[in-house]
Amino acid sequence: MIENVKTEYAMTLVGEINAPVAINNRLIFNVLRGSFEGPGITGEMQQPAGDWIQVMPNGHWRLDVRFTILLDDGNHAYVNYSGVVHMDENFQARIGSGETITGDEIYFRSAPYIETNSEKYAWLNEYVFIGKLRTFGGGKVIYDIFKVL
Repeated sequence: MIENVKTEYAMTLVGEINAPVAINNRLIFNVLRGSFEGPGITGEMQQPAGDWIQVMPNGHWRLDVRFTILLDDGNHAYVNYSGVVHMDENFQARIGSGETITGDEIYFRSAPYIETNSEKYAWLNEYVFIGKLRTFGGGKVIYDIFKVL
């Protein structure tokens, strides 16, 4: 057991997606636009950006997300993350009907890896991050991202 693991809020990621393309056990989302915003950091998502979800035999999703962010200092950051979503038929139906679900209703976690050559944002290279869903639905996803101290 890990004792005394602490996190600190780092930023919020807002992304807009279109309907996925379904191929076998994959859902491929094109991320249309997005932004990062937090204490002392802002940035806009650049294209290409996408999420290649693997639907597991139990219906849960394995995330594989990749994109770049143009930071407010003019430098870029590369972001990729894996994650797990405890998806079931109820949540799929709700999302499919355009309803928004919250992170308090569903286990939807990510593990972002962020790297940059920005001096201002060099701290992004130095931490492990975790993301927790705030809301998902209606073509929009919002995560709060925390650095693990």
